[in-house]
Amino acid sequence: STQTAQERSDLVAGYGSTSTAGYSSSLIAGYGSTQTAGYGSTLTTGYGSTQTAQENSSLTTGYGSTSTAGYSSSLIAGYGSTQTAGYESTLTAGY
Repeated sequence: STQTAQERSDLVAGYGSTSTAGYSSSLIAGYGSTQTAGYGSTLTTGYGSTQTAQENSSLTTGYGSTSTAGYSSSLIAGYGSTQTAGYESTLTAGY
């Protein structure tokens, strides 16, 4: 599936999905997903996912994930993950 939302939206997708949301959005996707969110967003994805968020975002990913966040972000990733965060960020990664 492919999801595109405006501000203050909530997106829940299945396997192999692509989610693109606006400001203050919440995205939850399944395996092999790609998420791109706006400011103050929360992203939660499954295995082999890619997340890109703006300021004040929270990213939680599964195994083999790639997370890229903006300012004041919090990133929690699983095994074999790659995290790139901006200022005042908190990164917690697995093996």
